[in-house]
Amino acid sequence: MVGKGEGVSGSRWFRVLTPFAAAILTVALMAVVAGAHDTDFQDPDDARGRLDVKQVRLAHAQGPPTWTIVTFGEWSTAGMWDRGYIMVLLDTQGGMGAEYYLLVRSAGTALQGSLWRAHTYGPDSYLGSVQTRRPSRRSASVQVRLGRLTFGASRPFYRWRVLTVYTGRLCRRTCHDQAPNLDAVLQWRPGMSPTPTPSPSASSSPSDSPSP
Repeated sequence: MVGKGEGVSGSRWFRVLTPFAAAILTVALMAVVAGAHDTDFQDPDDARGRLDVKQVRLAHAQGPPTWTIVTFGEWSTAGMWDRGYIMVLLDTQGGMGAEYYLLVRSAGTALQGSLWRAHTYGPDSYLGSVQTRRPSRRSASVQVRLGRLTFGASRPFYRWRVLTVYTGRLCRRTCHDQAPNLDAVLQWRPGMSPTPTPSPSASSSPSDSPSP
């Protein structure tokens, strides 16, 4: 059971399953970018268990960023107790992995959300609770104020992805799902999206900067 003072196996799950370090070396990492509007994407039916992600919706145009994770199958809050976890991994400093993560877990009768600081060595740090809710029997939402996170110097954006972990009858050895599967989503911080510039000429070299 994961309690208030515990992360999900420290931060071992997402270090193994989240290749941020490799992804940031490619332009493809920046293929999914959002500026002033909300960000939605679909994820394929590619994992076993009840927490196979179907869609992730990020609302960020007004208020704190809020992720809504929609799954293919229905699940109950009680049924997720000590079995299912949803995490939003947040890369705010461009390191080898996510520096923070939001953890959504079942407390039996309701979902609980918490913010964690990931550490390479030793246990992760619990930074307090975050707001969660259940829009439907196939979804959960979680939000965090960006002011609670520390960003790298002159870093106007962050990268994120969703990870689910589930143990059940069909997942004796634990099923997990990443969304997106390949590239983390790049999201500009409020008011920091760059001003659009004219398209480069054919002789210009490709830019590795994300588009607004």
